[in-house]
Amino acid sequence: MDKLTSDDAFELGNQFRDTAIALGDWRISNLSCLSKAQWDELDEREVMLLNIASSIYTAAVGMVLQDSQAALTRLQSSVESAKLAIKHIATLKQALDLASALVLLAGTVYSGNAAAIPGAIVALEDAAEAIATPGEPSE
Repeated sequence: MDKLTSDDAFELGNQFRDTAIALGDWRISNLSCLSKAQWDELDEREVMLLNIASSIYTAAVGMVLQDSQAALTRLQSSVESAKLAIKHIATLKQALDLASALVLLAGTVYSGNAAAIPGAIVALEDAAEAIATPGEPSE
């Protein structure tokens, strides 16, 4: 098992930060459609994701990934897919599902739990795919 390089950790933190910002932009652009409670729930997940991204900058260098390069590539690809999916969110449930999957993945990365990362990647891929695939139930 290899450890992430400082460059890998920095890039991963950037990807989570960028995705959190995109989620916040979606929340702001849909302000008129969200109740105060819904706004607050999305805000809480966005802040949590930003905090984890910040922590990844300093803590992920020592994180271990199984088959480091393949796992890192898939992890980065999944976060990028989620960022693209944000542009297609149609319902609050989709926003919450995607935000929850992002927080789960960021948390597993931050904790260094290499065994949990593949499952968290799948959860994020599923959430992003449900948004990107027309005709999927979203309620």
